[in-house]
Amino acid sequence: GYVFAVSVHRVQLLLQVLSVKRFHHQQQQQQQNSNPAPEELSPSEISEICDYFSRRVASEPYDASRVASFITMLTLPIPVLREFLKLIAWKKGLSQAQVGDVVSAQKPRIELCLENHAGLNADENSESSSAFRSNIHYDRLHNSVDFALTVVLDSAHIPHVNAAGGAAWLPYCVSVRLRYSFGEISNVSFLGMSGSHGGRACWSRVDDWEKCKQRVARTVEASASSAADVSQGRLKLVADSVQRNLHLCIQGLRDGSGVTASSGAT
Repeated sequence: GYVFAVSVHRVQLLLQVLSVKRFHHQQQQQQQNSNPAPEELSPSEISEICDYFSRRVASEPYDASRVASFITMLTLPIPVLREFLKLIAWKKGLSQAQVGDVVSAQKPRIELCLENHAGLNADENSESSSAFRSNIHYDRLHNSVDFALTVVLDSAHIPHVNAAGGAAWLPYCVSVRLRYSFGEISNVSFLGMSGSHGGRACWSRVDDWEKCKQRVARTVEASASSAADVSQGRLKLVADSVQRNLHLCIQGLRDGSGVTASSGAT
């Protein structure tokens, strides 16, 4: 029932939200706003989308992949888009809870990654320039969406940091790529984990890095299949577990206890 339009005006990105039904069924639209159907976005959800656009998409410097990812997200089915909105709202809530703390680029956090660090999408058959640049890939045929979470580690707890080189990556960041499959059965699966210097920026030993990846993969699998309250958002639950377990991995390195590959959802 809505059309989202991203435009550029005087070097500023703008987002317009148009209600298609308003022009045809204004009274019916007003009734739906007070009690929206499951497949309709509520005013609060529209507001969340606009707020996210102003905070993460329209921010400088301009990044075409960030805009493309945002557009791709809006093309997802409403129930799937809601999962991403719950993830976004949860992350924003964590940031607001930290008000008063020292603001730092290295503040530990996790967020949806809109930037495509790899440059262009490897899918050479993509006809859409937006999908070509997007870091969120929607497979309509198989009812799945691939996306990445950026985890900013607590630099105070990292025993070893190799900050030299590593273009497009901050040394204390890790990217976890996931696939959300939806339809009759919903599931979240682990696709991979990457970082500066192939993960060696914070993990000086290849073995520790590989064990940490295995641990995160098990965490995603356990979180996706857990009987937790999914009303909070399935993606939010997975992201929370991923962040906690990566923090435990770093703690293990700092304390000298190493990294164990086995882990469940926490």
